[in-house]
Amino acid sequence: MPGAQRSVRIGVLVLAAAAALVFAWIAFARYATFHNRSFDLAFYARLAWGLARGRTYEPLVGAHVFGLHLSPVLVPLGLLGAAFGTVRVLLVAQALAVAATAWPLARIGARRFGDLGALAGAGALLLHPNLAPVVSEAFHPGTLAVLPLAWAIDALDRRDPRAFVASVVGVLACREDLAIATAVLGWLFARDGDAAARRLGRKVTIVSLAWFAVWAAVLLPIFGPRGGSFAMHFGRFVHSPGELLGHLAAPARLLYLPTVLATVALLPLLRPRLLLPVLPLLLVNLVSAFPTTTDVASHYLTPALPFVVAAALDGASRLGRFAAVLPALAAMAWTSFAVPIALADLRPDERSAQARRIVAAVPQARSVQGPGFLLAHLAERSLVYRGPPPDRQASFVILDVSHRRRYARQETLLRTREEPIVRRWLARPDHALVRLERDFLLLRRGRSPRRGLGARAIRGTTSPDQGDALSACLALRGASLAGARLHLDLVARAPCPADIGLRIGTADKPRRVDLLFDGLFSPVHLRPGDLVRSSHPLDPTERAAALQGELRVGLLRSGGARIDRADPLSVAVQLAPR
Repeated sequence: MPGAQRSVRIGVLVLAAAAALVFAWIAFARYATFHNRSFDLAFYARLAWGLARGRTYEPLVGAHVFGLHLSPVLVPLGLLGAAFGTVRVLLVAQALAVAATAWPLARIGARRFGDLGALAGAGALLLHPNLAPVVSEAFHPGTLAVLPLAWAIDALDRRDPRAFVASVVGVLACREDLAIATAVLGWLFARDGDAAARRLGRKVTIVSLAWFAVWAAVLLPIFGPRGGSFAMHFGRFVHSPGELLGHLAAPARLLYLPTVLATVALLPLLRPRLLLPVLPLLLVNLVSAFPTTTDVASHYLTPALPFVVAAALDGASRLGRFAAVLPALAAMAWTSFAVPIALADLRPDERSAQARRIVAAVPQARSVQGPGFLLAHLAERSLVYRGPPPDRQASFVILDVSHRRRYARQETLLRTREEPIVRRWLARPDHALVRLERDFLLLRRGRSPRRGLGARAIRGTTSPDQGDALSACLALRGASLAGARLHLDLVARAPCPADIGLRIGTADKPRRVDLLFDGLFSPVHLRPGDLVRSSHPLDPTERAAALQGELRVGLLRSGGARIDRADPLSVAVQLAPR
């Protein structure tokens, strides 16, 4: 490291090693406690796992690998994953790449400010508020690319053609869209160099643009999935320039670039040359319709960090030696906001235990479809799908029903975005509930729901004419109290609609709404004469009303109306004598 003492070089290495350990620990802790909320970790883990085995179809998005991001670096990582676990390898590789990026940036700082510059370059990167949340939450090949990008800037800075070419190859192996940045780097290498540098720089620019063009103009149209990331990011603006202008005028967009530069004390503005390669990427973030693309803690910003820090060091060189510490000080100030984000949700909780049990219940050799945040733990299998919906014909389906706790006792529950999906799956005649956790249901294809766990609600058979009619399909036969739980004994007269709920309260039209049978058995599977029990916890006021014969129950559909106009709003609950 030119211009820095040996003790400083050792200090930078120690700082980088400590950062690698911290980043890896946070990432592993979040993964182990099922607190990763990003789908991307599962996507890239399954992609690396499949590429290492020569599988060209990516089931999570239903596309050929050539229609996705071109990331050859995933092949060796997938091969290592065969021995050590794919997700573990990806998280460790990402932590190491990010931490190692401190070294080339320290070299850039040392050329300008000596020992102080080396520490400022390393600190400004490792303390940047973007890194801890990004590295802890998911995995992205673009995050790996920060290392070869930083080496490319270092090679440009010292005019080293071999190192420059090797770094560009490393960048292109991570993400095809970063070829735009390497194309501009090639132009910068050619602009101020001799004849050989100009030739090399032009070649780098041409190869970079060709790599990107082949992906964008050939591979993506042929192999890309329908409704891919381009459509999600920019599709709404293609035919609506006015909407795009309004989008760009939003405060979050107007403040995006100033906020990014503020993380390094606005120093790049003094010498912005090294920002040129990532301006296209930053502009893409501005245009994107994704709400998180303009967050400082978003992975969309991470590939730009080496350029932001290097440009800050370059700009600080115009102010004198003391200014070398400003990028690091600014990053430290911003980090006070980022660290709580990264350290949140690292402790195991009840939901972590539930998720672990539901994942363990899926046989390794069977296909599975489930919510995105669980799929990283299921990625190392031939067929794993995101969702539902739609139905991907998987052997097992995991449903997240945590919304039921959030909307418990509210009529809104029947009309949430999630509940209709759960109802449709429970209403299917070919899926049985085989595992139950508080927030998760596991369904198995090919089994009758009347043989699943939800069918425990069926207590026997009786005459369908018994009881007080709640509707044409269900009647109340009797009720009892067990502590604070109300047991309703119901008689099926016909299959009921899938979207019904149960009103409970003292009014003629009670406001409290519960799911029948704890939401584990669809009423469409009832048969005439089924004697079924539905249990509901009561608060002290409701329990007292039940004991006094003042509690009432009725049925409603998701729209809020009765199943039929002739149905009673509610009927009185008569407790069985003790």
